[in-house]
Amino acid sequence: MSKRRKYACRRHAAHVVPPASTPPDLPLHPGCATPHASLWRRPHLLAALVLTALCAALYVRTADHPMVFDDNMYLTDNPIFRDASNFTYPLHFKEFVLRPGEMGADPDYAVNFVMRPVAYATFYLNYMLDGFQPRWYRVVNIILHTGNTLLLYALVHLLLRRREEQPAQTRSRQFIALTAAALFAAHPLAIESVTYVVQRFTSLAAFFYLLTLVLYFVSFSAARHGRLLRAAAVLTTLLGMLTKECTVTLPLLAVLLDRLVLGTAWRDSLRRALPLLLCLPLIPGLVLLTSAVLAGGSLDVNAALNIVNSRDEPLSQWSYLVTQITVVAEYLRLLVWPAGMNLDPEWPVYHSIRTGHVVISLAVLAAFAGIVTWLWRRAGDDVRMRAAFAFMLWYFATISISSGLVPLPDMMAEHRAYLPSAGIFILAAILIDRARAWLPAARPAAWVPAAAVVVITLTLSTVTWARNDVWSSAYTLWKDTAEKSPGKYRVWSNLGAAASDAGRDQEALECFQKSLQIEPRFQNGMFNLANSLLKLGRVKESVSTMERMMKLNEMADRNPMALYQLGVGLARLGRLDDAIITLTKCLKILPDHAGAHLVLALIRRQQQLYPMALQHFREVLRIQGEDREIRRAIAEIEQLSGTAAMVR
Repeated sequence: MSKRRKYACRRHAAHVVPPASTPPDLPLHPGCATPHASLWRRPHLLAALVLTALCAALYVRTADHPMVFDDNMYLTDNPIFRDASNFTYPLHFKEFVLRPGEMGADPDYAVNFVMRPVAYATFYLNYMLDGFQPRWYRVVNIILHTGNTLLLYALVHLLLRRREEQPAQTRSRQFIALTAAALFAAHPLAIESVTYVVQRFTSLAAFFYLLTLVLYFVSFSAARHGRLLRAAAVLTTLLGMLTKECTVTLPLLAVLLDRLVLGTAWRDSLRRALPLLLCLPLIPGLVLLTSAVLAGGSLDVNAALNIVNSRDEPLSQWSYLVTQITVVAEYLRLLVWPAGMNLDPEWPVYHSIRTGHVVISLAVLAAFAGIVTWLWRRAGDDVRMRAAFAFMLWYFATISISSGLVPLPDMMAEHRAYLPSAGIFILAAILIDRARAWLPAARPAAWVPAAAVVVITLTLSTVTWARNDVWSSAYTLWKDTAEKSPGKYRVWSNLGAAASDAGRDQEALECFQKSLQIEPRFQNGMFNLANSLLKLGRVKESVSTMERMMKLNEMADRNPMALYQLGVGLARLGRLDDAIITLTKCLKILPDHAGAHLVLALIRRQQQLYPMALQHFREVLRIQGEDREIRRAIAEIEQLSGTAAMVR
């Protein structure tokens, strides 16, 4: 032990006992012994090992599960994040935001990238490491979930540490921290933020959120490097805000926890959090700027609030807010009883607050908030109940971004409850710890709460294990989703695509037809139906479906995937001139489309236009790398073109 460390410990040992009027369970404040030093003691290391093992046991087996759903849209089919030069988008902001629309692609590609560049930077590193193999993407997600679990454990310790702590109070703090972290690690509601690759958006944002709070509260009592820790907290706040929009609440939560749990005066809490509060304009500013570019330069707050609203069926802010009352109550229900979990829930939209489901949900949320508030008021100056009240507010504050005034296309998504769930688990752990006071101190009754936590954690782990099995293939996942959301056209389309990939072509065709029965104008459904018909040899029906899709949506004429699909069908029908026109249009939009080059090469070879065929075959090699079959085709054409020249 160094002298510096030795004398620091002596100063702590000689700390003056506070006057008798000071409540014995006040949380630690700046100037007291450093709480972060205690985080490295043996019980904490043991807890960290247990929590890490729990996370690994539940999720390591999912590493090779396939990518699904938005993994394809925002990763495998997204050309933007794979180009490192796009990370310099602030230098050409307007051009970058408008580029997807000019290509006939979804404008959300650019909007999402602008708002979340830090998350996309991690995806880019994964892509450079191993392409689109899911293993390392998911390993990073598992590491993040483990890190979030450990940070949650540390945060509880930092906030609940008391002056002149008695052994019973130390055990209470340890019990609450370990219980909350274990529930967070094991709960199946975390699956979408871990197993679902693209929702690293959520787990990485939670990581920066929790890390910021740990750095922030450690900095108050750090004898040295306090300013450095506060600067690091500002940096992680900015990184979090550039990962996902939910982190906009972080500075406000820092103030709230400082005031309610640590007991700091409001003025002092705001003053200490000023560097974090100065980060608040970042996310609203990016939203307004991006919205203005998409709107042709006009700054419109209403347009900004609707920047990610559904373009097909836009929803008013009021209807979205009313509907979210029921959704927030449903998240609570899933946290308490995680039955009926669903990747793509079929959730009704409500337009009136007087609707039965809305009234019941509002009553449940009000009762929940009222009971916690009553317990807090009744508990006097018990730091645990102050924390319980604060983390009840945490739940509502962190869920407010996805369930507030900014309408999102999907009414409900389980990953949105990942960060809010931390507040509920801390609240639950505190209430279980409080319940220990009602039990006899003698064993075995004293072990009942701990045994209950073990049983609950094992039960949640079992559900998580089984739910992860559903994610083992796209087919099993969408089959499960279709059983729970039978009236959602997108679900049937995705089940059809998964069935097609699994070689179940007839089942795929039936799924696509069912999707279009629910929503006849569904563009992706038409595209998938045309592809399925083509695979089954029903080429004429496939081309007819694609042509109908082109007529319904003028943007489809600028979609390279749609043009390629139509071009292939036209070529197989023998309409070669139409196929050439369509595929050439595809290449004007996406010059490196290897499939379009290949089909054009085959057409030109059939027409005995050998120089043009060679040009397209060589483009295929350039784009997708060495290919023995393409090399053989090139050699054959070179031989044929040489023979033709000799005949002439």
